[in-house]
Amino acid sequence: MVVDTFRLVVASANEWVTVVAQERTKRDEIKAWEMSQLEIIHVQRDFLLSALDKTFDERRESFRRLFDNLDAALISDREDSAVQVADLLEAITDLAKTSPFKDLKSPTLVVQEFLQSGRVIEL
Repeated sequence: MVVDTFRLVVASANEWVTVVAQERTKRDEIKAWEMSQLEIIHVQRDFLLSALDKTFDERRESFRRLFDNLDAALISDREDSAVQVADLLEAITDLAKTSPFKDLKSPTLVVQEFLQSGRVIEL
């Protein structure tokens, strides 16, 4: 009976060691997955912030050029200045109607940026 009890204790201890090792492996895999997901999120965030910066820089420059041209057309003595003013106002309105976020709808852009960045995620 003592031998059977001892075997039961040893078997239980071995099972405990096995379960602990399996659970540690699972925790390590979860931690690796978490780190890879965080890296992906950071890459996406960096890409989106960069894209927004560039988009807004381009929009600001486009608006600046349009308004500079509008100012020049308003003080122009040319016969077609009224048409030019109307065209510039239409262009300004069209630009204002567009969303700087329209090009960011596709996650494919984020994935392409990630692949081009050369970053490696180790699991």
